[in-house]
Amino acid sequence: MQWLYIHFPCLQLDSSLGQQGTVQAQPCVLIHQGLVVQSNISARAAGIRLGTGLAQAALLCSHVTMADYQVRQEQQLLKQLAHQLYQLSATLYLYPPQGLLFQTQDMRRLYKDAAHYWQSLQQPLQERELHYFYAAAHSPLAAQVLARAQKNHLCADASDSERLLDQLPISEAGFSPALTEQLQRLGLRVLGQVQSHSRSSLGKKLGTELVQHLQQLYQNHTPKVAAYRPSEYFSQQLPLLYEVENSPSLRFPLSRVLQDMEVFLHSRQLQVASIKLGLIYREQETTWLHIGSGAGEYLAKVWLDLIMLHLEHISLNAPVVSLHLKGRQQSARETFNQCLFEPNKHAQLSPGQLLGRLQNKLGNHCVQQLGLRDDYRPEHSTYSQQLQHLSNNTQAIQQQATQTLRPSILLPSPHMLAGKPRYGWHTLQGPERIQSGWWDNQAICRDYFIMRNPQGQLCWLFRNHQEEWFVHGYFA
Repeated sequence: MQWLYIHFPCLQLDSSLGQQGTVQAQPCVLIHQGLVVQSNISARAAGIRLGTGLAQAALLCSHVTMADYQVRQEQQLLKQLAHQLYQLSATLYLYPPQGLLFQTQDMRRLYKDAAHYWQSLQQPLQERELHYFYAAAHSPLAAQVLARAQKNHLCADASDSERLLDQLPISEAGFSPALTEQLQRLGLRVLGQVQSHSRSSLGKKLGTELVQHLQQLYQNHTPKVAAYRPSEYFSQQLPLLYEVENSPSLRFPLSRVLQDMEVFLHSRQLQVASIKLGLIYREQETTWLHIGSGAGEYLAKVWLDLIMLHLEHISLNAPVVSLHLKGRQQSARETFNQCLFEPNKHAQLSPGQLLGRLQNKLGNHCVQQLGLRDDYRPEHSTYSQQLQHLSNNTQAIQQQATQTLRPSILLPSPHMLAGKPRYGWHTLQGPERIQSGWWDNQAICRDYFIMRNPQGQLCWLFRNHQEEWFVHGYFA
């Protein structure tokens, strides 16, 4: 085989059911222009068929779940599926809204045989619980019509696929409706009967469309569409089968979208520092939420926890009918080397993950970081700032300022001692003269010491010109 085609007759419905955790036992259909265009097994068991009217479907099954069919959404789902399968097969083509074509010739060196290649492609489809039909043939169009005819067969060679094509009904051969009707009027019922006639004579009677279609069916050719190339950034929209009125109910559909983002980032060895989540309502404007992580992250479970923490503090303006997730601030993912016999340190939260949780739980304004200024006076050398306001210049100043030994705990104001520390006090370092601040009328002149007090604490003390002693901080 050189070409493999997979047809997904219920791609939007299957994806929505899987991403929202809706059980297959619940009858669900998609409606387009008042007619059923997609249905699950439970709906078909209730007598609902493709083309069934909206009112008739409601009469056949009163508890059926109905949603609108959206061709753009199905095309987007096809692209997402193509991206996942692109990791397994290098050359594939999109046939929107429900088909994928694979060039299998280049993959023979990587797989033992056609069965192993097909098995590797099936695994992600089964994980997504998608319904599909497939066929492999010697030409792209032959593989397409055989798959849409639900043959589910991997043809070993051209003669094998030609045998199946000859048995194919005219109505399933991919002809236009007008040409199909003309062939049936001539008494032709299967494609093999058409092949038995001279193509030139049929072409004179029915036009060149028939001849060209037969050539594409029985002869190998290159697809007219361009090969698929994956997107550089993750962006995915998910319509919901039912309206969601409270944020906890968004957890399951969010988890499935985030899993797709994890696959997207993992295949590129990337991470994102923030995501943009759109809550789409039926009539009101979309609410956009910006969720950040203290450090870049790619794991779905980590992002899901951050999003749910963020959603705890907001109320939905209206029932949500769709979600839109975008990855932001992509960067190369950091790798960790760990000794085989060391405990798994990365099973715990990293500092960046902890900061991300605090920010989304409390709000960005409630999580501050200590910043350092290039000022020798202890009272003016530190300040608080939001995490996202850090700059390269500030970090350079911090590196310069932290070269001098300073206490971890600085008192809000110096605590005056009754006198000079004598009994039980031990001087470990000092004096260090700090004389600064003459330019802003807040000048100081102090001699700082590091001492151990009678309780064993490491204290930062200073002495002023009046020979008064103060405790200004403690070392951890």
